[in-house]
Amino acid sequence: MNFLNFADTIVINPDGPFGNFLEFLYVFIIGSFLGYLAEVLFRRFVSMKRWINPGFLRGPCLPLYGFGLGTLHFICVYTFQYLCDPKTVPAYYSSLAIGNGPLSFWAVCLISIALIGIGMTLIEYIAGLIFVKGLHIKLWDYSNLKGNIQGIICPLFSFIWLAAGTIYLFGVSPALSQAIEFLIERLWGMTFLLGGYFSIFCLDFINSLILSIKLSGKAKSLNLTVDFEKFKILQVKDVKSDRLTSMVENIKKSAQPITDKISEFGHEFKKHLYIGNEIPKKAGGENDETPRTKERNINKDDEIKS
Repeated sequence: MNFLNFADTIVINPDGPFGNFLEFLYVFIIGSFLGYLAEVLFRRFVSMKRWINPGFLRGPCLPLYGFGLGTLHFICVYTFQYLCDPKTVPAYYSSLAIGNGPLSFWAVCLISIALIGIGMTLIEYIAGLIFVKGLHIKLWDYSNLKGNIQGIICPLFSFIWLAAGTIYLFGVSPALSQAIEFLIERLWGMTFLLGGYFSIFCLDFINSLILSIKLSGKAKSLNLTVDFEKFKILQVKDVKSDRLTSMVENIKKSAQPITDKISEFGHEFKKHLYIGNEIPKKAGGENDETPRTKERNINKDDEIKS
């Protein structure tokens, strides 16, 4: 029996504990990657006007968005499952696990959106406190926005989370639920996709954590909080400067035979401009005279002798 046939014999219940765990892992991957893309584009075209790798990790992953999308997803799943009356649900949402609740579809939607805004803001605040208070590192800074709390959360971004939750609820949730159920029911997807992704994720997390601990130690000793974005910008500048210096040195080395040939040709050409093909020297050993001045000096010597 090959692996694919073996995998087909194993059935995973999407509604069971293990199925829910796998569901969260898949949502985490999707949210982390999409959040990374969103932050890269936001920094490039809105906030910083430059390409920069956002967040704590080096790879294309922002765990905050992974946990955020997981929160978003399960809020939608459980509010519909326990609160929604199935008779009021539009056909497009029939793929969702609908229970036998007392509330109408639109009432549950409003509750879900409110919980999403609160949940996302709370996740952002907890993550910010861990880094700012625990590691003395700022991953983002809202201190220049109105109504901010410790520069970690603010009304503007809470509203953005509400908007994102609304888009997710009405545009993404049913399709995502179907896609995740498809993956969960196939063991090969869990084995290769999750295994490969989280192996790379763990290595990236460990390397980034080591860097952050070192940076945190420096920050604590100086009693300051490091702006992680600015730190990464300085790192990029240093790397670019080192690369530029190395590139210039390599170009010089590669061009050295050519420049030597040009210099030799120039020296030989210059010799032919002087009488006797001899370039005159200064007292210090440097070339000083031109062919015309040397010719004039020779004529003067001839006049004196005569």
